[in-house]
Amino acid sequence: MKLPARFAIGAATHTGLVRGANEDDYLIVAPDPSVSFLVVAVADGLGGTAGGAEASRTGLRAFAVAALDESTAEPEQRMRIGFENASRSVQQQAALVPALRGMATTLVAAAFTQNGIVIGHVGDSRAYLARGGSLRRLTEDHATKEDRNRLLRCIGSGASQSPDVTSLELKDGDRVVLCTDGVWGSVPESAVTESLGGRDPQAAASRLVAAALQRGGPDNATAVVVDVVAIAAGGEAAEVNLPNEEGPPQENLARPGRLGAPRWPVVLLVAAVLLGIAAALRAAFDFDVFAWVASVI
Repeated sequence: MKLPARFAIGAATHTGLVRGANEDDYLIVAPDPSVSFLVVAVADGLGGTAGGAEASRTGLRAFAVAALDESTAEPEQRMRIGFENASRSVQQQAALVPALRGMATTLVAAAFTQNGIVIGHVGDSRAYLARGGSLRRLTEDHATKEDRNRLLRCIGSGASQSPDVTSLELKDGDRVVLCTDGVWGSVPESAVTESLGGRDPQAAASRLVAAALQRGGPDNATAVVVDVVAIAAGGEAAEVNLPNEEGPPQENLARPGRLGAPRWPVVLLVAAVLLGIAAALRAAFDFDVFAWVASVI
């Protein structure tokens, strides 16, 4: 895809080492690469394997439609309308499909302009600003501090949730990170800072996800990194190739001594088959397999 020359970007996502499916999703949209305007968002779905994935996907698509509507000039207003649209769409989808009832999603989004950014969020996916070697969190989690898995606000659950919206100026060399709790919940901020340093955006995003996996990967992990490039407005659009697959393979990141899949289901299946054969022989030929084995032993 083509991006405005003002920005460089990288993205990575992974199911993790515990979960069976990836319920995270991310969005990157540049409606006109010749204009310094970019929308990036990350969502973490809730509601089970099917519901969570559908919630994050539905929320992001609905958000994008509203956030990119040029009939609304102000980025802050676009952001709020985008969140309202996302919440309404997730609730409608959940009401239409019984299997998806109760699904919801977190959502953190950033609208970049030539010299500024508007951040909106609901839930506990986060936005960070890296500037001059320091890391600053731009969002506050909508979750209980005692149990970070208990969300106080999310998209699609109950009444429509208004986002927290923050605006700030950007400088050349700034780096903005959006990520799910699968990253920040496993990777301390000091390690986040280290992962971002000295790497291009794609390498930094991949490193953040890899760091989460190296710490056990208990949850889906997604990171999007956006750099503000020192270039004059109206510069040529830049082509970027984002990864089509997940991050590093699990087998390369598993901790030493990590157990593989449990073997007891196979053992039980074999035992059941043998018992069935023994019962069939006894019924058909009056042959007691267990008595025969005991006599041989």
